[in-house]
Amino acid sequence: QGQNLKGRLLCDMNQPKEEIETLAQRLDRELDEYIDSLPSKPYRPPETSDPERLLKEMEEHPIFMTKQPEEGESLPPFLEGIQQLRYDTSENTPEELATTYKENGNYKFKLKKYRNAITEYTEGLKQKCEDAELNAILYANRAASHFYLGNYRSSLSDCQEAVKLKKDYKKAILRAAQCCQKLSRFEEGNEWCDRGLTLDRTDEQLIQIRAQLAKEKSIKDRDRRKADIAERKLQASHKTILAAIKNRGIQVHGDLSMESLEPCHPAAINKGVHLEGETLVWPVLFMYPEYGETDFIAEFHENTTFQDHLQVIFGPESEPAPWDAEKKYTVDKLRVYFEDRKTNTLLHVPLIKRLNEILTNQRYCVIAGTPGFIVLVEGSKFQEEFVKKY
Repeated sequence: QGQNLKGRLLCDMNQPKEEIETLAQRLDRELDEYIDSLPSKPYRPPETSDPERLLKEMEEHPIFMTKQPEEGESLPPFLEGIQQLRYDTSENTPEELATTYKENGNYKFKLKKYRNAITEYTEGLKQKCEDAELNAILYANRAASHFYLGNYRSSLSDCQEAVKLKKDYKKAILRAAQCCQKLSRFEEGNEWCDRGLTLDRTDEQLIQIRAQLAKEKSIKDRDRRKADIAERKLQASHKTILAAIKNRGIQVHGDLSMESLEPCHPAAINKGVHLEGETLVWPVLFMYPEYGETDFIAEFHENTTFQDHLQVIFGPESEPAPWDAEKKYTVDKLRVYFEDRKTNTLLHVPLIKRLNEILTNQRYCVIAGTPGFIVLVEGSKFQEEFVKKY
């Protein structure tokens, strides 16, 4: 009814002043008469006999709320109505909605709820308002939120969009330079610094970032040179090792390469065959099938005998192995073998033999870069049964 009266008044605005005043007085009378004609309802205060109900009703009112509803939780009717009015596209222009989302994002940002702030700024950009400066601020603020979350690529992308809309946006230019520093994009970072310094040559932050970029680039270039030198040395060492193995005629399973010589045994990782002077040093496994146990020799020089190492493990001055309850594993009773997988035969290795003498045997093949040998007790029942399998 009020809207109708207002419309009638607006339609008659071109009438003489006296007629307008007369019309206004008549409209006031009609409005009073209309209000008086409405049915009256007596005011009924809330039931104070139920304090919990009263507190609940107060809690649902925005003025008396002690906490905001959680995400996904249904809103009280009054608050829901306010929000619908605030975000209603029929009641707000795209610029007004974008501004509202920007303010919401700024509030979340101050609370360090950066993910929620990103959501608000994104909603603001979705309004596609025609205010270029407002959109630039939304991009720049979202870039700041991404930056504090460590999303440096996303932050840099938003800075680029902000500067497209506002070319002299120092805040976005500075943030872009900071992102480039985090991403080690030295040349791109210098370009952003130069762009900002053309706007303000005394900007201390940009001057400092530019100096840091130059320093970090110098350090990274130095580290890269060191890594290249180390890689070349490693490749040269690998070639020397492979040549030594080939010259000795040692058989290797698969193609002769450092990949095929990479140990698989957990204890041998990063402890592969290497050269000490002109001597090959191998990782070697001694296997005790009677108890399902192994011993790993990290460095078995090719000129060392099997007896030298077994003497350390099972000699009279060594403690018996925990699994050798009968203490029958002594050097004088041990017998060493290797398996010829081509013929499925077991070949005896005299303890006085050097490792190189066995590895150069054409019936021996190194598997996974780790020579392995079977150790049994001479004359034991287990030895007899084990050898029969071959």
